[in-house]
Amino acid sequence: MVYDGNIPQQTAGRTLGRYQIVRRIGRGGMADVWLCTDPRLNRQVAIKTLPAHDPQDTEFTRKFKIEAQAAAALTHPHIVSVHDYGEHRLPDGQVITFIVMPYISGGSLADRIETLLNTGTGMSVEEAVTYLSQAASAIDYAHQQGLIHRDIKPGNMLLRDTSWLLLSDFGIARLLSNSTEEMQTGTGFGTPEYMAPEQARGRGVGASDIYSLAVIAFQLFTGRLPFVAETTYTLTMQHILAPPPPRARLIHSYPSSWNGLFCMVWKKSQ
Repeated sequence: MVYDGNIPQQTAGRTLGRYQIVRRIGRGGMADVWLCTDPRLNRQVAIKTLPAHDPQDTEFTRKFKIEAQAAAALTHPHIVSVHDYGEHRLPDGQVITFIVMPYISGGSLADRIETLLNTGTGMSVEEAVTYLSQAASAIDYAHQQGLIHRDIKPGNMLLRDTSWLLLSDFGIARLLSNSTEEMQTGTGFGTPEYMAPEQARGRGVGASDIYSLAVIAFQLFTGRLPFVAETTYTLTMQHILAPPPPRARLIHSYPSSWNGLFCMVWKKSQ
């Protein structure tokens, strides 16, 4: 069983395997991301640490190795590569697993969206299409290799610059989706705002990634998410039962053909 809890912030300056921790650069509900230095190759890397688990949980360790190796086998210009992976024992005896990736300093698509919102400007059609086409290419390649992402969202899309997107975190959603609680409730691991209906029911398939990308497309072209709710349950039910709001109610500067694209992708993913 996986337990909550990651490396505390005060461990900056310590090590994960051979990697020296500089500082934490990201934090989510199930994982932290650390900027580290690789002294062997004299370069900076980003290391994602997963929740601590009991060292006797050999099944988690086995699944982690399988997922890490599968992610490392992906070779695509728009997928973040995996340099290394390993385990680190904490003082209390528990073990954390970690994945080593290149450090991408340009932030994420989520950061880009937030910046545009704060400045009151919209994303250009050209920029949005660039990001979406690159993400779609990465997703299609991964599906051809038999891998489903299960957590497609702007926060998992890193930007090398304003014209180059890299999709990250392949395998992590699958690894963290096997907890007893999720199996009992039927809730699939993912991000509710972007989660496909069948994944919310506990069955993530390739079309689930396409649905999530369609949600991002809607967000980029309209400046808002298709569904917003105060609770995860209500949000999930909106994804399952409600059609997306018509584009014409939200924005008027994009070609009407985008409505057809949204409807086509939504229908294909369900």
